[in-house]
Amino acid sequence: MKKTLISVLAGLSILTAACSGNGTSTESNVPAANVDPTQETESNETQKLSLRFMIPVGPAFANSTFPAADKDFVKQTIEEKFNVDLKLDYMVVGEDYKNKMNVQLAGGDIPDIFIGDGAASQKYATDGLLADLTTYLNEETMPNYFKWVKQQELDSYQLEGTGFNRGILPFMRNQFPAWYVRKDWLDKLNLEVPASYDEMLEAMRQFTNNDPDGNNKKDTYGFSTSGNGASIPLEFPQWLANGFVADFQIANGSFVDNRTDLGVQKVIEDIIAISNEGILDPDWFLSKTPGHLDKAAQGKIGMFFSGDQNAALEGVPNSIQARTKAINPEADWQPFNPFPDKPAIWKYGVPEASIMVGKSVAEQKPENVIRSFEILNWLTGEEGYLLTHYGQEGKHYTKNGNSITLIPEAYDADIANAGNWLGIYRFFTPEEPSVLGYEVIDPRISPRDQAIAKTVASFPKHDALPPITLAPPEGMNIGDLRKEMNKLHIKMIFEDKSAAKWPAYREELMTTFKGRDIFQGYTDQINAALKDNKLSEFK
Repeated sequence: MKKTLISVLAGLSILTAACSGNGTSTESNVPAANVDPTQETESNETQKLSLRFMIPVGPAFANSTFPAADKDFVKQTIEEKFNVDLKLDYMVVGEDYKNKMNVQLAGGDIPDIFIGDGAASQKYATDGLLADLTTYLNEETMPNYFKWVKQQELDSYQLEGTGFNRGILPFMRNQFPAWYVRKDWLDKLNLEVPASYDEMLEAMRQFTNNDPDGNNKKDTYGFSTSGNGASIPLEFPQWLANGFVADFQIANGSFVDNRTDLGVQKVIEDIIAISNEGILDPDWFLSKTPGHLDKAAQGKIGMFFSGDQNAALEGVPNSIQARTKAINPEADWQPFNPFPDKPAIWKYGVPEASIMVGKSVAEQKPENVIRSFEILNWLTGEEGYLLTHYGQEGKHYTKNGNSITLIPEAYDADIANAGNWLGIYRFFTPEEPSVLGYEVIDPRISPRDQAIAKTVASFPKHDALPPITLAPPEGMNIGDLRKEMNKLHIKMIFEDKSAAKWPAYREELMTTFKGRDIFQGYTDQINAALKDNKLSEFK
């Protein structure tokens, strides 16, 4: 057996909660404002609470479903340990999730805990919808959480003038981005794995036009992604081909917003070009995540981008490789980097999602908030983390010191092949067992998979700078700018069928939607933090 830190079903999962090292839950002993601590202790022992969390899950778990109640050992454990009825209201991360959250908050149907991206949490904070978290989120009440998030990071994440109301969702420090290609298709067409952008485009053409699956039909495409009917994903290689790494960069002390840069004109032109050529899946824009990954598994596209380090591992149940191979035993997805001359293809992880509590919930049901944060603390600790990532000890894995050895047959039968449901419970902690000092051994990780994991980990990333909060100046809303920006990107592709108007469109974003002022404000904040040496810890 070979040891690896690549663990089964990592994906883009996010679940962090805490438990003490001896397996007992860490109870909060700091009461909420206006709550008598004696009464609260008695309540925890006698009163069963109904809790609802609204959470996003990664694309890898978009099709996950909970098992029958008697099979859901995580829910059973949480409800018994914390004396609650717990409902997880989950959706795959994306625009539909954001819209649902907005509707619920606007209608006053506010979950006890909800998670949203930075722009959403900023708007909720400035609108006065969020509760102060000082009582609930601190090193005394959440000791396990602070194994994942630093106090300085949490402090820097707050918005000036709104108080302490945004918790950081524990995030992957390392990232595993890659483009993936059907190597068996390349072999059939006598092509090498693309080593440049031009070679990538040529492979797209061949995959579209030369029947790589051998079914005598013209029914395959070179590349796809999912626009969710809302935006142009950064998964398009045209972004990096034009020098734009991820969503933003820091250059010479200035904030560079990649998606509103003047250079976006060339990005849009290049996307229009591959669309006109017919080598881009025509369904990409309306496809909802993980629609393009389903197409990949079905053998309809020859390339995709993913941040899931397990995407091409044949030993991981429900990976794209495993799903594709179930249909075609010859299928062979391999990671590649078409930009070996670029210093980075993505960025290291930074805080991008917020844990929030509604102000009205904290005022009316403080006991619900206390109990909810106890659960989150447990999820980030040893007991909660192991249960939600690897199942039940002795049944789904064995533990010897700090080594966790998976038992694949049991895991597949009870979890992976039964709705892949454990991934939903990972909404709070990323797949980084090393944070808790663990090493994971998966007997299914073959020499092929070991080589792939090593390749993916080797692709260069850039340091996007630490989690200082980049907040727009007072009265300005980055969310409005992003919404209009997405509309303009889409307009150029589908209505204008040209990027010629981008300079004018961009000027509207910079003026009417205050982009120039917002990004100058970001730059000023970065330089102030650098001057005060607040970023030294993260360099």
